[in-house]
Amino acid sequence: MRFIRYADDIVVLAKSKRAATRLLKSSRTYLENKLKLQMNAQKSKVVSAVARKHFKFLGFALGKNRNGMYIRVHPQSLTKAKRKLKELTSRSQGRNARQVMENVKVYIRGWIGYFYVADMKRILQSWNEWLRRRMRMYIWKEWKKPRTKVRNLRKLGVPEGQAYPWGNTRLGYWRIAGSAIMQRSVTNKRLVQAGYYDFPAQYERLRQLYLNG
Repeated sequence: MRFIRYADDIVVLAKSKRAATRLLKSSRTYLENKLKLQMNAQKSKVVSAVARKHFKFLGFALGKNRNGMYIRVHPQSLTKAKRKLKELTSRSQGRNARQVMENVKVYIRGWIGYFYVADMKRILQSWNEWLRRRMRMYIWKEWKKPRTKVRNLRKLGVPEGQAYPWGNTRLGYWRIAGSAIMQRSVTNKRLVQAGYYDFPAQYERLRQLYLNG
């Protein structure tokens, strides 16, 4: 086996559990006796590379389908990222909606720049729909007063007969954000014009470069 002297995150792959156990033992002997390094006994263990719950390497995991092995983002990494996006789009932070979208753009660009080698097209499409709704919710709260909501809905093309009842509705923010009236007024195109970042498109570009390169 060949070793890198200063690496601290190493995965050793073997064809069988028996071979992996033998390699783990010999690796520990080499690291601790030859290189005088301490191996973390709790983190160093033999697991299946496709065991979603137990195998995680630098935020990634491996999957297996009829086409063979593929890279995916570990569930813990996905949960952490979505929690951060929820924090960035919290409607209680008091920032302008355009600034919120810019903050989301900065974060998601960096995150995708790291994880784009993973297969996550459907996940990002789902996140995109969820984030658009989060931004509509944020904008709805930003309008605050009913008369402001009515005025803005009318500016965005909603007839007065619909703008008035919707502007004075007592429905919750999340429900309003998913309503047809908000999708008709605060359209996907208008969100992009205001600064919303179409991150699935960035992922597709980086993914194709990776697959073709």
